[in-house]
Amino acid sequence: MKIKHLSFYIFLLFLTCWIIGFVFFALYTFCLKYTAPQTAQAIVVLTGSSDRINVAFELLKQNKAENLFISGVNSKVSVGALFQKIDENIVNRIHLGYKADNTYENALETNMWLQQNNISSILLVTSFYHMPRSIFEIKEKNPHVHIFPYPVFPRHLNASWIHTRSAWLLFVEYNKFIVVCTRSFLRRFFI
Repeated sequence: MKIKHLSFYIFLLFLTCWIIGFVFFALYTFCLKYTAPQTAQAIVVLTGSSDRINVAFELLKQNKAENLFISGVNSKVSVGALFQKIDENIVNRIHLGYKADNTYENALETNMWLQQNNISSILLVTSFYHMPRSIFEIKEKNPHVHIFPYPVFPRHLNASWIHTRSAWLLFVEYNKFIVVCTRSFLRRFFI
């Protein structure tokens, strides 16, 4: 009988921690704001929506960094297919990564490109809900890189976000973030 009560209280504690963590995660992601870096050597965008790529391209055109690296591009896509009517000076500053299919692989591919090009600071462009896990994954592979987040928010984000796809994406992303943090913890202490 006491074991059942103990199990219930452990479950209740776990659920409470999960809910509090989710609230803080949601607040953090919605409060993310871009703060212009003094220097960023490159813009890195993780594929997922056309909004991300368009935002990153605009940042490149504004000379926020010298180069743009797009991680997770379909192998059949070229720079010309992504951007039409592109200036030759800009096309040479865009680099595509074709080896990533998920965030973990984005981090591997990004860090390989950063090392090959001797880059130590980036402007990271991805969706607001995806930003915490993206930063964590990249930092885990390369703790010395300076990351300036540039979160992309949905165009129609408003007070009713809780009833939209954004709420579901935030929920899923929070759980993925927990898994990534747990994996990192286990790898450090048990492997």
